[in-house]
Amino acid sequence: MKARAIATLSVLALAAAFAPLTALPATPPAMSYDLNAREYDPTTAGEYDGRLRLSISADGIVSGSFLNTEGQIYEVTGGMKGDTIWLLIGNGNRIQNHYFNGTLVDGKLLATAPGNGLHTWTLEGKPAKH
Repeated sequence: MKARAIATLSVLALAAAFAPLTALPATPPAMSYDLNAREYDPTTAGEYDGRLRLSISADGIVSGSFLNTEGQIYEVTGGMKGDTIWLLIGNGNRIQNHYFNGTLVDGKLLATAPGNGLHTWTLEGKPAKH
């Protein structure tokens, strides 16, 4: 009986050794965007221009930074599903934690965020030329 168990284990070990290996699906690389961006409220004067750099993982997690023309850098976090994107541009004197919702299609971003009162911020981004 002991010999039979050893023979069975040997056959199973050989079968496992020669079984085809199953490859794990490759994780697609993150998509990166480098956008010239402008943030403005259409009902008031002025706007904030800068460079928006985004990285979007295969599972839709967005991370990046916004560098304004004055040299200040703000963290960007968010998510994306299909063409719909939501961004949090955080925490400074000029951009006070705006939560943007919009679309990112063919490298072009268009999103809005509620402002104070009836104001609405608009964020536009177009691919930066290098």
